[in-house]
Parts: sequence; C-alpha cells; structure tokens
Amino acid sequence: METLYIIGTIILGFGVVFKLLIDLGHKIEDGLVELDEKLAMAIRSVVEKIPGLGESEPINPIQMAIGQLIANMSQQNQQPQMKVIQRDEKGLFVKED
Repeated sequence: METLYIIGTIILGFGVVFKLLIDLGHKIEDGLVELDEKLAMAIRSVVEKIPGLGESEPINPIQMAIGQLIANMSQQNQQPQMKVIQRDEKGLFVKED
C-alpha cells in the first residue's frame, strides 16, 4: 500500500513538473514575440529619424557602363587558354623561338 502512495506521488510530481515546463515554454515564446515587436518598433523609429537612409540617387549611366565593363572583363578571364610547354627527352623545358 505504501508503494502505491509513493508511485502516485512520483507520477503527480512528474505531472506538475511537466505542466510547469509547458507554462515556462509558453512564457518564453510570448516574451520572444514581445521582444521582436519592440525591436522592430525601435529599428523603425531609428530608420525614420535618420535623414536620407531610405532615399537613394538614381544610378549614373557612366557608373552603370563601367560596372558592365568590369562584369564582362571578369567573365572573359574565367576561361583562360591553356599553353602547352614542350619538353625535351631529358624532361627539361624547351626554349621557344
């Protein structure tokens, strides 16, 4: 009979601990949502106070042309041509004329 009381107490204890862990998880989740909302409001207010942060100038056509030129140059250099250097019967490199 004593063992039933002990087992019942242990099961009740595990149930209470499980319930407390679930409640703690919900509190942490609610706190994270609240923190996220406050952080978003703070970032929004900072962005609104800084002049010119959201505004940008249109791209200059000369800058755009230079950017395209650099992009084309980098694509051409990615496939260099291989040069075969001849060797003699001793395995030494042969001088080209």
